[in-house]
Amino acid sequence: MLGSGGIPDGAMGSLYHEKQVQLLCGVHALNTLLQGPYFTSEDLREIAAEFDQRERDLMKEAGVDSADFLRYMAEDSGNAAVDGNFSIQVLTKALEIWNVDCVPVTDTTHSEALINPHAEMAFLCNLDQHWFAVRKSKTASPTVHAEAAVCGDGGWWNFNSMCPAPQPIGETYLSAFLAQLRQENYSIFAVRGNLPGEFDRFGEGGTHGRWVTVEEAACANKESDKVKAAGRARNVASSMLAKLGAGGWGTIAVPPAAARAGGVEHVPAGGASGSAAADEDAELQAAIAASLGEGGGGGVNGGVSVGGGGGEDDQVQRAIAASLASGGAAAASVPPDPPAPEPPRAPVPDEPGPNEGIALAFRVQESGARLQRRFNSTDTIGGVEAWLFASGGIDFSQRVLTTAFPRKRLTDRGATLGECGVGDKMALSVESGR
Repeated sequence: MLGSGGIPDGAMGSLYHEKQVQLLCGVHALNTLLQGPYFTSEDLREIAAEFDQRERDLMKEAGVDSADFLRYMAEDSGNAAVDGNFSIQVLTKALEIWNVDCVPVTDTTHSEALINPHAEMAFLCNLDQHWFAVRKSKTASPTVHAEAAVCGDGGWWNFNSMCPAPQPIGETYLSAFLAQLRQENYSIFAVRGNLPGEFDRFGEGGTHGRWVTVEEAACANKESDKVKAAGRARNVASSMLAKLGAGGWGTIAVPPAAARAGGVEHVPAGGASGSAAADEDAELQAAIAASLGEGGGGGVNGGVSVGGGGGEDDQVQRAIAASLASGGAAAASVPPDPPAPEPPRAPVPDEPGPNEGIALAFRVQESGARLQRRFNSTDTIGGVEAWLFASGGIDFSQRVLTTAFPRKRLTDRGATLGECGVGDKMALSVESGR
């Protein structure tokens, strides 16, 4: 049945989207892939804990006193990061509930997915610690998926949680989109099996998600593009002001009020001379035009675009005025030197003998550095921090010691290791945030 504008009723449905929270993109990717609030971070942490336990049992076979076991215990979980990132084996295990599998797509394995991506139903994409889903939905954009929408065939969408809303991907651009991800070193996994039927829109969409219509998604993406364009305009203005500080005004007209705000008495209309200056000015003018959104935006290959308008000059002028008012054109911002770390107040405890006390291993999360030493169970957390400061220069004003199993933040510097449940051959992590 056709709805308004000759589009089938199913083509203008709702899309489920989750925006980025901490590093829970693995959760967001699964839920947007399945198009509903199926999983929470707690669900994935339980799966990750199972994998961690299996790995610990395997490592114990080499002996709990072995260097490999101590090194493994000092490392963070490879399946679930403290801030919420999850491994592919955790995501794959979660999808097994739906008899859905993820296969890696490379130039040599399952390469047919890159050659003919329309034969697939969805993809999971990963780069470093970020996951997102790309899938075909029964909901279609009447502009980007115009032909598919009329046929009731749905369309492909990018459900990246870093975006304010789902972004449509044109049928003819899907292969190029995936090829670009591969060029940027993304790992791509084809999702195969039977995805559950898409949820009807209801409620608020769980903890982090919501359902949006095609129109709502287009508006959210367009507004985001406007904000990005304004940021690019400010960057261009900063480049212009850097030229001003070097004495080259070029042919760019700067409003007298903006110049006066920056303490500049006179702004010549011509300024710099020569072909080099003219070329530079032409580049700046082109950059301004590009940054103000004269190209497309929002969607991919026909998505929401932000066109130029009469307010563009005002936008650049306001950016110039704001930059001038905040410190002048010629002044270069030099960040102050960071304050020197203050050593902990607790004294460094004496180290017990080789067969006395408890042996502890430490791993610094930021640098990956590892340290080992023996302590007494009566030594305090503050004393341990004092030794780490003296041995490795580790400042605990913005860091904290944590145990791994069970995970616990050791924030009470007056508590002893014994009181905190820290025993022999345990591994502690030094993490940011107190």
